[in-house]
Amino acid sequence: MFGKAKNSDARISPALLIGIVVAAIVVAVVAIFINSQGINPNNIQIDYSQIPQGRTEDGGFILGNPDAPVTVIAFEDFLCPHCQDYQSTVKRFISEYVVTGQARFEYRFLPAVHPQFSFTSAQIVECADILQPGSFWPAHDAMFELAASERYNAETPRKFAERMGLNYSELLTCSSTADQIRTDMRYGDSLGVTGTPTLFVQYGDSAPVRTPPQPSVEQLGALIALPGGGS
Repeated sequence: MFGKAKNSDARISPALLIGIVVAAIVVAVVAIFINSQGINPNNIQIDYSQIPQGRTEDGGFILGNPDAPVTVIAFEDFLCPHCQDYQSTVKRFISEYVVTGQARFEYRFLPAVHPQFSFTSAQIVECADILQPGSFWPAHDAMFELAASERYNAETPRKFAERMGLNYSELLTCSSTADQIRTDMRYGDSLGVTGTPTLFVQYGDSAPVRTPPQPSVEQLGALIALPGGGS
């Protein structure tokens, strides 16, 4: 027969109980603070139609006030997990610095994950803007969301076309000749880019300066505030 368990074995010591309560309070306070500050980049909604859009001389997609003194250049791959995770930072940066006219954001395609799908994902996003002018940035977000929510496959372009309200056949036809990604690859090579995401800050027409890896919004803000940023 088993003997009775001693009461002391079943008790939670007062010190442990206090520790559990304190930990719970700390977690609750942190959660309340985050909610009160509205810090949830995934919920940021950007109305791109209200932000100036354009393309550089070599075709790079650019967002923001043409007169902004600073441009942040991002080389990314829609299929890159680190790039997908980094989109919350990108959205915060656009909301805090691009919408307010302090900086511009320039997107560059760079295939780094898959020899075929990294190319096709970039080509169909470029074609979204060709078929539906002014839709690049919503298409940019849609492709990142699709690639992050499910593994990119042969059906992803069709789902992308449905989400963007595009004709699938026209999208495929366009993507067979879309070549901005090759221009961006050459530009990336000239800057020594070997992986994604890689970011640069450009002050006016000066040479782009590489940022620390995956800089936070605060780090980008500090770089924008440097003398070259005109703040």
